[in-house]
Amino acid sequence: MRTVLVAAAMLLLWGTAASATVQHLQPRTDSPELSAALSTDQLTSAAVRIDGRGGGRFDIGSGVGVAPDVVLTNAHLINDPATFVTQRDENVLSTSRVAPARKGLDLAVVVTNGPDVTTVALAPRDPEPGEQVTMVGYPWGQRTITNARIEGTLVRGDTTVLRFSPEPHPGQSGSPLIDAEGRLVGIAFADETAGGQGLAIPVSDVRSAIEAWRADGIPVG
Repeated sequence: MRTVLVAAAMLLLWGTAASATVQHLQPRTDSPELSAALSTDQLTSAAVRIDGRGGGRFDIGSGVGVAPDVVLTNAHLINDPATFVTQRDENVLSTSRVAPARKGLDLAVVVTNGPDVTTVALAPRDPEPGEQVTMVGYPWGQRTITNARIEGTLVRGDTTVLRFSPEPHPGQSGSPLIDAEGRLVGIAFADETAGGQGLAIPVSDVRSAIEAWRADGIPVG
């Protein structure tokens, strides 16, 4: 049975004052049961931090490599005048282009100026309820790997999104959900404030957006 989304959702964007200090934190693993196909090093290399700066603030979110110089993230993270990509809390990459998805989908790609980012392949299908996944992102700016579970779907108009647990935190917008084969199955974008779960865009919508970007000349995949 499909459930209609009626609860409010909160975008997982962490904003701080521009004068704040960003610490280079070590990766934290909530549980050792990670994706069987990717090592911890591969997971932390594939997930990047997205920094938006300008207007007296900077905002932090997450993203994932989908091509050597292209990072996939959420559209609500690219609204600041300048966008940067950080690998492994060390390499800050400048960007040459940012492009939101069509039709209001909360996805965007950021084209970097190198060096190459680690990429993750797309899963061939959307995940099933009960499927175990790994989420990698930057809650509160700290690189974190978390075991998660697909709980089901919610429907908003013509759009179906994934529900997953545990509840994500600010800074985890754009975090990839990785299946046991090391493939991308979803991109976190919000938490469901009433249900205490996360919401993610399924890989089927990611694939459609990538095809549109490719048609626009962006070298995605």
